[in-house]
Amino acid sequence: MAFPAATRPVSPQESTVKGAVGHPLQDLGWTDFFAQAAAPFMAAFSPEAGTELEVGRIVGAQRAAYQVWTAQGPEEALLAGTLRQHAAEPLSQPVIGDWLVVQRLPAGQPLRIVHVLPRRTTFARAVNGGLTEQIIAANVDLVFIVTTPDEDFDLLRLGRYVAAVRQSGVRPVVLLNKTDLVRDTAPFVEQIRALASGLPVHEIAAAEERGLGALRAYFQPGVTAALIGSSGVGKSTLTNRLLGREAALTGSVRQSDQQGRHTTTARTLYALPEGGLLIDNPGLRDIAVWDMAGQPAGFEMIEEVAADCRYRKCTHTTEPGCAVKRAVQQGKITAETLTAYQQSRGLPLRRPKKR
Repeated sequence: MAFPAATRPVSPQESTVKGAVGHPLQDLGWTDFFAQAAAPFMAAFSPEAGTELEVGRIVGAQRAAYQVWTAQGPEEALLAGTLRQHAAEPLSQPVIGDWLVVQRLPAGQPLRIVHVLPRRTTFARAVNGGLTEQIIAANVDLVFIVTTPDEDFDLLRLGRYVAAVRQSGVRPVVLLNKTDLVRDTAPFVEQIRALASGLPVHEIAAAEERGLGALRAYFQPGVTAALIGSSGVGKSTLTNRLLGREAALTGSVRQSDQQGRHTTTARTLYALPEGGLLIDNPGLRDIAVWDMAGQPAGFEMIEEVAADCRYRKCTHTTEPGCAVKRAVQQGKITAETLTAYQQSRGLPLRRPKKR
């Protein structure tokens, strides 16, 4: 899969959108891609009304309120009525990382979000048994997948993370954090690298600030990275170390299992001092891949393998000679993917036993 390169920044001569000229919105990822998308929408307004319009990027979201960075800095924003009317359509709603057209109202009032610009990339996952797509973040260039060499380490889950990121058109990078927990990290690194050809893997210890130099090389002005991983792997600690300040709350470590308590409850976009942007996501217990054809990736493989089942109407539960169950046992198809497939087709949900 070819990953999209970040489009070049807009020069002052090219930009026709208020707020983009001579202001570090470019450092927040504003490029000619978004300028060209915003121009027709803003041109439809009268010159007088157009003076109230600006562009901004969502850097925080909580319920119906958003934090949007404009040319004047971070400000609160609310959805315009026309966008609220489409609240039942989650894919049309703004998410962290989105670029917007906002209307500036009289002093003291929040900005009004009037238009969501097209997304250059979307990082999404399948939810509700694989029937629905959930967009986690927009306009992301790379995703750091964080794991640890302890009870959290789950190779199958990591594989699903990598697949979901690649399917979104974003570059995955795996971080093995808390490397001080084990004497030898080589077996973990070897297994991770086997998940995908050319998959970058970095060994770090965020709490001790070890190995972070290699990560900083990924960040450049306008480049957006996101952190994902299960709760307690140290994403907030890593965020604070990269920022050089205590911006994200971190939890103490439980002595029973040496796992950090999950503290991030909302997605937040941070600007790094040396350039680049970082999105800290709440812990994801697991992730299912969503593909652009409208069904979770892996369903096609199940249907292909099912052609070798002994029974034509095999439910892939207890039937002898089931090729799908055999593929699950061999690790070619995950049990979670099979469960989602069965749910989507109303089949019995008797998960095959792992061997």
